[in-house]
This record gives sequence, structure tokens and C-alpha cells, in this order.
Amino acid sequence: MIVAIILLLVVLLLVKHGRPSIRKLTARDDVRGYALIYADQKKGGKGEEDFGKLLYSAKYELQGKPDYVFRSRLGGKIVPVELKSGSIGEEDAPHHGDFLQLGAYFLILEDVYGKKPPFGRIVYQDYMFEIKNTQKVRNEVLGTMKEMREMLQYGVGKPKNSFAHCRPCVCNGTVCPFSETEIEGEKE
Repeated sequence: MIVAIILLLVVLLLVKHGRPSIRKLTARDDVRGYALIYADQKKGGKGEEDFGKLLYSAKYELQGKPDYVFRSRLGGKIVPVELKSGSIGEEDAPHHGDFLQLGAYFLILEDVYGKKPPFGRIVYQDYMFEIKNTQKVRNEVLGTMKEMREMLQYGVGKPKNSFAHCRPCVCNGTVCPFSETEIEGEKE
């Protein structure tokens, strides 16, 4: 009997920890079995007092407006959904900045609603990514926040100029002096 219980616990742990942190799925912006509790813009309906409101976490000194926040009808789990206007193509991961943005929403929502979101979604035109709210995600967001705050405080930062970081960035080839893509008028 004890062996069967131990075996069952091992199988459950493997199933839980064996799932990837990021899953690529076909794009859709709803979360089945969940009710919409927040949207970044008011639509004028009843029960939308908080819609469009800037969400603020005093604990992390973060603020933001996720596109949507859903709550499960059973258990009350909170799930942020961030919509992006572009396509992701065949890439196996979301853009790094989008990933960090969703991770920041995990922190904000945990502080605002008092519940840790188990996962969130980044929805592009062609695909969506379901991202688990893991300690690794949390550590990356907190580390990036620390770097950004030090850059603001001391005026010094370490650029991460590489093809992988620069390609999806909106500053690539424009205002960033560390961009790996040359601006058309400056080639010579």
C-alpha cells in the first residue's frame, strides 16, 4: 500500500514538473471556464468599475494594465491575457519583452488580487503562448526590474545587444546606439 502511494506521488510530481513552462497554441483571446473580471478599457457595462483602471502593486512598485484578466469559475484562479498586434511566425517562444511584461503582470495581479496566477497568455495574430508562472519567470522579472532601477539610479547599464535581443525590439535600427541592425542612411 505504501509503495503504491509513493509511486502515485512520484508520477504526479513527474507530470507536474514534466510539462514545459511555455506552450505554443493556436491563437485565441478567451479562456474557457473563466469569467472576464478586468479589461484595460471600459466598455460601459455593469460591474466594470475596475475596467480601465491602472493596477498597482505597492509590494513590487509596479503598475500596469493587462489587456484582460480572467477568474476561474471554480477555485478563483486569476489569469492575465496580453494581446499583441503582430505575428510570431514559426518561433517557439514569445518575444522576450512580451514574456517579461506578462511576468510583471503575474507579480502585480498576485499583489492586487491576493492570488498567484498559475499561468498567463500572450496572444499574437497567428499563435498564442501559455506561460506558467514559475519561480524562474519570477526571478527573471525581478532581476530585470533590479537592472532597470539601477540604470535609472546610476545612469549606467549593460546593453544586451545581440541578434536575439535586438531583432524584435522597437528601438532596433532607430534610436538605440547598441542596435545590431544598421540604419539605411548610415551605411558607409
